[in-house]
Amino acid sequence: MKDLTELRKEIDVVDAGLLDLLIKRFDITEQIGEYKAKNNQELFCPEREEEKKQALRQSLSGHKNSEYLECILCALMDCSKYQQSNNTYSSKDIYLIGMPGCGKSTIGRMLAEKIQRDFIDMDLLFRNTYNITSSACIKNKGEGEFRSLETELLKLVSNKEDKASKSSAKSFGGNVRSRIISCGGGIVVKDENRPVLKKDSVVIYIKRDLDKLSSKGRPLSAQNGVEALYEQRKAKYESWSDHTVENNGTIEECLDSIIRIIKV
Repeated sequence: MKDLTELRKEIDVVDAGLLDLLIKRFDITEQIGEYKAKNNQELFCPEREEEKKQALRQSLSGHKNSEYLECILCALMDCSKYQQSNNTYSSKDIYLIGMPGCGKSTIGRMLAEKIQRDFIDMDLLFRNTYNITSSACIKNKGEGEFRSLETELLKLVSNKEDKASKSSAKSFGGNVRSRIISCGGGIVVKDENRPVLKKDSVVIYIKRDLDKLSSKGRPLSAQNGVEALYEQRKAKYESWSDHTVENNGTIEECLDSIIRIIKV
């Protein structure tokens, strides 16, 4: 049997070879991303990814270390997707703001899937963190208490160090994977939230015609009326945002508009 020193030397040789191959692979995936972006092709192809994973499983079938090898190779494919995404689109966090019911959550979730980013729905995060929905908190504790809790949660979400250690965001090369964050409609009510939103991020205002907004399950919209609520907030939606995108057609049209904005 070889001694430990010999085995470690063999590992060093294999690692050097792997590193060389990985460098070449990432050079190629970068070129693929550039080609797709230049020719307006979809950056990610789920069918191609599934085909590769199926072929991988077949190749590893019966191997004693198949579980570990599959894990490494799937992670490698994920890293390649993050590389292409960060090279093609803004690597900053993207905050979506706008009136309740304007489509922020739906658009944010679909955008995150399309460009391979983590997605955070602040209303859902509020419920999971405080064990109460936003609407129930406003109804039972008052809007003031809700806004204070919302601000504290926004600060936690925006904190880069906390994002790396406590959230689902992944870190590559020292950089934390950026997110798409859908904010509650009233995030602009408190002025102290503005610098938190604007810090190293892109803020996009999702604008939708008032007659298309629903007040169902939204206590402030129901209480104050959609028009009155909009009049109170519209100036801040406009001044806090870096870009405005209309959501009066299809979701796909809205997504395409956002993607054009965040393309590097």
